[in-house]
Amino acid sequence: MRNIKGLLIPLLFIFISSCKTTQKTSTSEEKQPLFTIDSLSVYPDEFIYAYEKSNKNKGEIEPIEDYLDLYIDFKLKVLEAKSEGLDTTQAYLNELNGYLEEIKKPYLTAEKVNKELVNETYERLQKEVNASHILIRVDKDAKAEDTLKAYQKISEVKRKFEAGESFEALAKTYSEDPSAQSNNGLLGWFTAFQMVYPFESAAYNTEVGNISPIIRTQFGYHLIKVNDKRETLGRIKIAHIMKRFPPQASADDSIKVEEEIRDIYDRLNEGENWFILATKESEDLNTKDNGGSLPWFGAGSLPPSLETPAFELEEKGDISQPIKSPYGWHILKLEDKRGVGSLESMRESLSRRVQRDQRSELKEVEVIRKLKAENNFTKRPEAYSLLKSKSDVGIEKFKKRELEMVLFTISDKEYSIDDFLRSYNSSETLSEELEKFEKSELIQYEEENLEIKYPEYRFLRQEYKDGLLLFEIMNQKVWSKISEDSTALKEFFKENKSNYKSSEKIKVARIVFSDTSSIKPFKKPINGTYFPLTPELEYDKTTKLSKQLSIDNKDENKVFINLKIPENISQNDSLSLFKDLNQSFSNMEVVNLIYSDENKIYLQLLSEANQFLAANNSSIESASTETLEKSENSVWYNNSEKDYSKNVTKNGMIEFKYALESYPPKQKSFDEARPEVMEDYQKHLEKEWLEALSQKYTITVNEKILNKINSKIEE
Repeated sequence: MRNIKGLLIPLLFIFISSCKTTQKTSTSEEKQPLFTIDSLSVYPDEFIYAYEKSNKNKGEIEPIEDYLDLYIDFKLKVLEAKSEGLDTTQAYLNELNGYLEEIKKPYLTAEKVNKELVNETYERLQKEVNASHILIRVDKDAKAEDTLKAYQKISEVKRKFEAGESFEALAKTYSEDPSAQSNNGLLGWFTAFQMVYPFESAAYNTEVGNISPIIRTQFGYHLIKVNDKRETLGRIKIAHIMKRFPPQASADDSIKVEEEIRDIYDRLNEGENWFILATKESEDLNTKDNGGSLPWFGAGSLPPSLETPAFELEEKGDISQPIKSPYGWHILKLEDKRGVGSLESMRESLSRRVQRDQRSELKEVEVIRKLKAENNFTKRPEAYSLLKSKSDVGIEKFKKRELEMVLFTISDKEYSIDDFLRSYNSSETLSEELEKFEKSELIQYEEENLEIKYPEYRFLRQEYKDGLLLFEIMNQKVWSKISEDSTALKEFFKENKSNYKSSEKIKVARIVFSDTSSIKPFKKPINGTYFPLTPELEYDKTTKLSKQLSIDNKDENKVFINLKIPENISQNDSLSLFKDLNQSFSNMEVVNLIYSDENKIYLQLLSEANQFLAANNSSIESASTETLEKSENSVWYNNSEKDYSKNVTKNGMIEFKYALESYPPKQKSFDEARPEVMEDYQKHLEKEWLEALSQKYTITVNEKILNKINSKIEE
């Protein structure tokens, strides 16, 4: 059961922030633990971090003692997983390292030089890639449990492809890109800047016929299959005249639009002016006033049905045959075309585009300057001078004490001349090698100290470490038992059968009156209230009331009748009347007769209300019957048959609800109750397991620290 990582309990993975927030350095060793479980110590900062994330997600303040109990249970499970060696398995370590590399990225500040990015981009612009993809969506700020679920799903798709299944079929079945249903994941041709940078890089770095590794973008996880690569077609500028398909176009509509565009094509061939025809006839409102002229575009910017014939136009002024697209019919005219251009001619424009693009995050010069300031990078001038003075006579001629000289420090860590010489490439200039060495050590130091520099990163790493262990141990101790032991599940149901009943229900007739004047004659309610829905009837012993009321009887509508009887009618005659009504309308219930000073008997015939009632009575806005659960939050919780409620609607109408029938709780079968039984059985197994763990391990809570945390939260 629950064979997916996405079911990690929300206690741990509530919210993952990708923000980089520098906080003051602090170490757990300088604090007292909030609680210990044998040798495991959990400190206040970790607990507060998890508590605040939990409350942020819930939008409410949870009692800290309640959350502490949950957090201790969570740590007990993780500790048990470690005691069983789950944190040492290669599968766990491989999966963990993959996630840790992902969560590290927002905190890393090492980036490539802008010049390198410009060169890379220019090289990519020389080629175009034809690719298909499969997308499993997950938000860039998603909870870790959702990220895990998405990654597991895309991994399974990848395994299916590697086992021989068709990429196109997998795309149609699994891809969460809506267009995959119609194009089997095909994206067509594209070049640099037309896809988000991680996607672009994966496509260019994958050989034709192969699929990329799993990659992450702001849209989710992707698998990319590279279908083909070609020399770029360059860029092209065209104009078009367009006739659109009307919304929900029929076959006749499509034929009519085609006839219109072909007429325009004939007029062009007969010598009519393009600009005049475009401004008069084109239905592209964005371009018709400028002769249909479109911006410059490259491969992948237009639908394939338009792109191919556009690039096939050779000479300026050439026009195409009428072309059908998903939007209508077009005639294209070539205005200009050009190649990519030289690197030097494009360097400035590419540099600007790179700076605006996602690649701008990789500018190394700014990053290194920032790292030096943040990590108190300090050069030792005398060591640099010594290196420069000896570079002319040979770097290898250093004395031992000279090799031990400190070249620079990063925070309190020293780097010697000897450290530098171990990586020194004498074929390069000394200044370049020194700069390279400084950069590499700064980046490495940054990575090694992320947990100290960014406490939230430390907590996030711990969440992933613990979260994967939690999944594995829960699967072994709880989830797999539910799915594998159906006998135990059924036995649990038998032992707790009385807990699985349907809720008590009540059938309610609802009638909304738009005209309430007909209610006025009533002096007092019959079993709560009554509603005269038919004209007043004159009673005569010889009258067959069943004929007069047959319409209500036939359709089983809820009817309240105001019946006028002769003066001085005897009680026996009244009883005979009721008996007659009961026999005539066996499908209805006749309730108490009421005498009035108007010499009328009020009686009530009950059945289900429906829209037929409203259709046949101008004073009724609507009438319906529904069966409701009598939950504690329901207005009918303490009501029974023949109870009613009355209120005025927002529109000033009067709404009556009348209880027709109550249904007591019903025992559910095992199949009906199965989802509830599985949930309860999981809780039962988990509770038993936690009780055993609490006996196995010694738990100690520092009440003094807990009180301080509580006071801080309350402030």
